[in-house]
Amino acid sequence: MHIWNCAEVLTASEIQRLHDQTLAILSEVGVHVGHPVLLDLFAEHGLPTDRERQVVRFPRPWMEQFLSEAADEFDDDDSLIVSCTLPYGKRREYAGGMEATAGTYPQYLLDFDGQFKPHTLQTAADLTRLADALPNFDRLGVMGSPADVPPLLGPLYMRLIAWRHAERKLSGCGEVRDVRLIPYLMEMGSVVAGAKGEPATRYTFAEVELLSPLRFGSVEAEIFVQFWKAGYKAGVGFMPIAGASAPATLAGTLTIILAESLFVSVLYRLCYGLRKLYLQANASVMDMRSGFFPFGRPERALLTLALGHMARHYRAALWASAVHPDSKGIDVEAGYQASFNAIPAIMAGTLGLECYGLVSGAEANSPVQLVVDNEYVGALKRLTAGFAVDEETLAWDLLRQRAIGGTFLDAEHTARHFRREHWQPELFSREPLNAWLGGDRKLAADHARDRAQALLADYHPRGVDEDTEKTLLQVIEEAKQDLL
Repeated sequence: MHIWNCAEVLTASEIQRLHDQTLAILSEVGVHVGHPVLLDLFAEHGLPTDRERQVVRFPRPWMEQFLSEAADEFDDDDSLIVSCTLPYGKRREYAGGMEATAGTYPQYLLDFDGQFKPHTLQTAADLTRLADALPNFDRLGVMGSPADVPPLLGPLYMRLIAWRHAERKLSGCGEVRDVRLIPYLMEMGSVVAGAKGEPATRYTFAEVELLSPLRFGSVEAEIFVQFWKAGYKAGVGFMPIAGASAPATLAGTLTIILAESLFVSVLYRLCYGLRKLYLQANASVMDMRSGFFPFGRPERALLTLALGHMARHYRAALWASAVHPDSKGIDVEAGYQASFNAIPAIMAGTLGLECYGLVSGAEANSPVQLVVDNEYVGALKRLTAGFAVDEETLAWDLLRQRAIGGTFLDAEHTARHFRREHWQPELFSREPLNAWLGGDRKLAADHARDRAQALLADYHPRGVDEDTEKTLLQVIEEAKQDLL
């Protein structure tokens, strides 16, 4: 029994209509591509390219051929591990069924006193240490965008923090902000890779965004091209907003998501040789009252479920960035929003979920929320694993002996299976009311606060040695002298 990748929510007619309109968008509207090198690349592959308007169109026969040549299996390229915007097929394998990523460029910290404060180098380092210590996370994104450094140099410092303060998990940063930083970013990646004896591609990558709808801006395209030409990967994401940068209707927004996903897959095929298609679910609706981009809405779940079904139709992989509560605290709103987005994403077949530890969308994070989410991730991984139905798990012999009025508590079969079959919470309640009333009467958030404080006091990892750290700081100082 499994629920991962089980959702079939569209009819055959709906799939065909979505497919037809997606290809119509690509063939009749096209995509704005703001870089001459990429315009030349698309033209060389026979695609109609309007250089004056910087628009590339993808005729339906060309796209049908492209889709027919997509691979069922993932590309064997370990450099794809660096970013969730790249189709790395071993995410589920090394993550025990579902990759869980903490963090994603929060600007503010919700501290232990319930106050929002701008992130600093110290708080970003602390949250990185904490996430590295928590066992259910597989990867760390940026755990804080520090406000106490020059904004231009932020991507350099964020990489330093990611590498210096995490040693158990893959931790990194893909933000670039300014093309002038690229030589320094590449140098820092080479320094860390050399110190660890690993390929530079594991530490040198970029993440850029399409400017939805259907626009690959000149700055973002320049970053992509420079990393590609240097032999590194740059992942491309996008975040269409229903009612703002996409139609208010979810079906119309879904065709924008599909068109942008297929455009990125074409880009990956032509530049990196990747044959696996990759669909990305990170859309939401515009809050028409406030203009806010809300993450914790049921429409995200609906879009993700539909996109998962389309991914199966295209034999594509799916990444759903789903865990972003809009709540401004650790409360019931945060829990509901995480649940009704994460569980549908698993049913849709996502390779992983990211952005754990956040509050207020992606604006802030919290050490308490991070520990709560670590518990939640453990439960989600159990949910993703499902259960086996075979001779051993059916337990027929045992049932035949004890089924009428018997107990299974003392059975060897129970001792053999319960730890694997039953999720074991550490924070969430597992005692009856009278026992709780007679104890410390703490709730999950209270236990999470205690654990976060204890881990921050005791866990001090060093992901790079002192000499490597000094070299990285020298690179940052060179950038400061050159660029500021």
